[in-house]
Amino acid sequence: KWHSAGAPFGSSAAWLDNYLPCMHDLVVFPPNYPAVLPLPADIAVQGFQLPREGAVLLAADATINLLADKESAKGANSDCESSEKRAYLRPPKTSKWFDPSSWSMNAVVGSSSDSSSASYLPELERVPCDDELVVIPANSAPISFDLAHVHELRLGQLILSGSSISRTYLQELMSRELGQLLFHNADNVQVEYYRGELCGCHKQPELLIQPVCENVQCPEPHCESPIRPWGSCCLLCGALLVAPVTNCVEEQRKQLADYINAAILKRDLQDELQLHVSHVNDHLQVILLDRGSYSERSTDFMHRLELERNLSSVFPKLLHSDVHYAGRPYNPNVSFGSVLLILFCVVLVAIVTVIMLAHFMPDHPYLRRIPQWINDPRRGNWLLLLRRNLLFNRFDEAAAAAAPGSGVERLAVIGYDAESGEVRERAFNNPMFEQEEAQSTSTLPALAATPATIKQDIEGVLSPNVETGELDSCSGEEQELTEIHLESSEAESDEEAE
Repeated sequence: KWHSAGAPFGSSAAWLDNYLPCMHDLVVFPPNYPAVLPLPADIAVQGFQLPREGAVLLAADATINLLADKESAKGANSDCESSEKRAYLRPPKTSKWFDPSSWSMNAVVGSSSDSSSASYLPELERVPCDDELVVIPANSAPISFDLAHVHELRLGQLILSGSSISRTYLQELMSRELGQLLFHNADNVQVEYYRGELCGCHKQPELLIQPVCENVQCPEPHCESPIRPWGSCCLLCGALLVAPVTNCVEEQRKQLADYINAAILKRDLQDELQLHVSHVNDHLQVILLDRGSYSERSTDFMHRLELERNLSSVFPKLLHSDVHYAGRPYNPNVSFGSVLLILFCVVLVAIVTVIMLAHFMPDHPYLRRIPQWINDPRRGNWLLLLRRNLLFNRFDEAAAAAAPGSGVERLAVIGYDAESGEVRERAFNNPMFEQEEAQSTSTLPALAATPATIKQDIEGVLSPNVETGELDSCSGEEQELTEIHLESSEAESDEEAE
């Protein structure tokens, strides 16, 4: 594994405002620099403003040219003129030893092969294995490791800036001042070197799940019943085969990987499937995943391999193997609430569209009713089921016009004409109740009368005619009574008949 976290001295990402120093610039460190900064082999600057705490790592053949005379550096690099004549380093980033993002599988960091292999490599295999060579190059970023949750630092060999570090020297270095800048939280950490003595990547992988997985952000699996391979922190969508083995023979692992790769090439699925075969805790594990989005190609391919198991010379050797398949693909981001939100947006867009069409198409037989409903003040009463019966209320307008202060309620609006903009206050136009200006100039005595006279006439019309008097004062003809004979049944007595 190669250390790949952070930015080296020669990268613009290591400097504030991405400004690289020129020959006449002063390199300024932060006041506290708890890391070791590897410097290039050849560097020419005006000088260094070193921190109170920190260290620099120099190669044996390093050359530093400090230009004390600014005139001698004039015109050396005219493209990076700075008025301040200073270049500021960013604070160092401390890498966690068990963080998969701190390591790379290749010497060239960020290469295509590294990015493609890391997509299906379990997280425990992305950190340095117990018997693996760990390389920290000379042109790397500031070196600062956090050994939290690390009780035993296990690796095969450490190469620091081209120098091989022995186990004894590394153990002594952790207790020194320089070692405390290189390794934080290194108290009571024991260093162990392994070389080809393990079955798999780690000696005790179950103890590393928590410290490794706390540095990993897992995406949501897009399938039902996802699988979790050994050494993986995240749930995956694909197929998994696990078979116990008595001896961790590398040849057996290679034979199985070659057989599955040949089957993938035979079906021309190398651009759709990705494979990983490894030993994990005395077991042989096969991980088969889809490239890109999950579409059950990996599970179908593993199912075909199981059907052709007897035709192979490799699969029958894997006794008591277990095969796990992920379920159907689905999108976890689509929920019931998101569906309701989509439906609400569709309805809202439909309402706005209809209103716009009604505005630009006023002659449409159905859309013309929308402005009438919008300008109708009764629509609030319709929602509250408080509609009034306006059929007989329209005859009260004469009394309201005769006596404006009588308290008679004005008629509600019945309709709105979108073409003329007129608000209708009657169900129909009755000529007998029209109050036009032409009638106001008429010479009829009733219209020329005073409001008091009109009020008396209206009260006389609306009040019923009630005659008063005594019944005895009426004539005998008007008080003539009619005798009515009631026929009774035979069963009735004479008293009842009377």
